[in-house]
Amino acid sequence: MKKQQLRKELKSLRNQLSRDQVDRWSKEICANIMLSPQYRQADVIFGYLAFGNEPNIDIVLEQARLAGKTVCVPQIISETEICAVRFEGFGQLSLDRYGIRSVSGTDVVINPHEIALVLVPGVGFAKNGNRIGMGAGYYDRFLAQVDKAVLMGVTYNALLCSKIPVDYYDKPVQYLVTETNVTLCE
Repeated sequence: MKKQQLRKELKSLRNQLSRDQVDRWSKEICANIMLSPQYRQADVIFGYLAFGNEPNIDIVLEQARLAGKTVCVPQIISETEICAVRFEGFGQLSLDRYGIRSVSGTDVVINPHEIALVLVPGVGFAKNGNRIGMGAGYYDRFLAQVDKAVLMGVTYNALLCSKIPVDYYDKPVQYLVTETNVTLCE
């Protein structure tokens, strides 16, 4: 199956999830992240601000911040790039031009080389760590700059695939976290 068709099918499947399922599974995903050694050992965490029915990791972002970890999230800086900006709390968020929550009122950019753990969203993941995103390539370009971090894909079991087509620039994640567990990719 071609990447575009798989993306369309997975987005449709994710959009069919009920609000209750998303909320329940997101809480379970957050608990699994925070229990993982990858999270506990990380001093600088790059997360994301969930959009639509993506797994919501707000609990992780807030708990990490309260624990004294440096937390950063993506900020769109051009039509093709994101950077990591410091997350200081939910009071600093506003909606960007795409209707996605983003940090406003900060210019604290975090060097990608300082990030220890990246929590990577995706439309779907394969058990070998391959990922399919929304199609704009923001994460592909950003992850190419992150050299020391552990990459953990965040998804629901329902969106795990046996195989995802990849391109030369796709960077697989090392771990997958779902509502049931954290696993090392095959």
